[in-house]
Amino acid sequence: MLVTCQSISCQKSPSDQPPSGQPVSPAKPVRTDISPKPGAAHGTLEAVTKRGELRVGMQVGYTPFEMEGDEGKVLGLDADLGEMVARALNVNLNLVRRSWGELIPALLEGQIDIIMSGMTASPGRNAQVAFTSPVLDTGRMFLVHVKNLQRFKKLEDLNHQGIFVVSGPGGLGEMRIGEVLPEASYREFPDSPSALKEVLAGRAHAIIDEEFAIRLSAATYSDRLGSAFEPITYEPIAWAVRPDDYHWLNWLNNFILIIQRDGRMDALKKKWLHDYFLDINQKGSAPKDKKAVPNPDSRTVPNK
Repeated sequence: MLVTCQSISCQKSPSDQPPSGQPVSPAKPVRTDISPKPGAAHGTLEAVTKRGELRVGMQVGYTPFEMEGDEGKVLGLDADLGEMVARALNVNLNLVRRSWGELIPALLEGQIDIIMSGMTASPGRNAQVAFTSPVLDTGRMFLVHVKNLQRFKKLEDLNHQGIFVVSGPGGLGEMRIGEVLPEASYREFPDSPSALKEVLAGRAHAIIDEEFAIRLSAATYSDRLGSAFEPITYEPIAWAVRPDDYHWLNWLNNFILIIQRDGRMDALKKKWLHDYFLDINQKGSAPKDKKAVPNPDSRTVPNK
């Protein structure tokens, strides 16, 4: 049976027809070989691959993210992640050391390609730089004397008159202690070790600090200090790039997703967030880090 198209929807409009007497031009093939013109702006990803080097900015001295080992070699979670990224890009890795306050300016000025330094993606920093998807979820925790472990399991357990809570500079992060623990007494000490001594001596009931400072102290003084290791805030750790670096940010986000799905991130977590602290616990003391800083928040005030 012959079917003819007679409905208006099947008919071409005059605008679809070529002008009378003019040949129909063939469709142009899609170009697949287009490259940026000489002098056109390049993003960080293109610059890194062309340079053959990935410049990772970090402040060495934050356990277990970046620590100085023998002969000045940088060890830690961020150092291993930097090697993974460089290997995926088939470029060399250059770990660029900067003080904490120099990291974001160095990034914005183009001295480094990325910040991988245990940096939390706080709103204040996010106003200056772009952050990748979280590499690690962390937050504030509190540490108590082992004799008080059953008494203080949750943050609310500390909210009573007669309870003394301490921290070092920046140990609270963005916590408003008067709002979350209005009944407890609080004091900030000049440095974190001094605050920790108060708990060790039984003069304070708890110290609040970032997760990895708490884990390090608990592993170092496992016979006297303990924690439920439950975060009382949410502070995602991410990598920082320049605000308009969309291609680089997209590549990094996909890379993070891949290593989180294929098991490589889990292996690094086991190595640096479990086995490392377990080794400290068994040895009874932390390895000496020549570039150790007290904790990430003593270096992050006021932008934490």
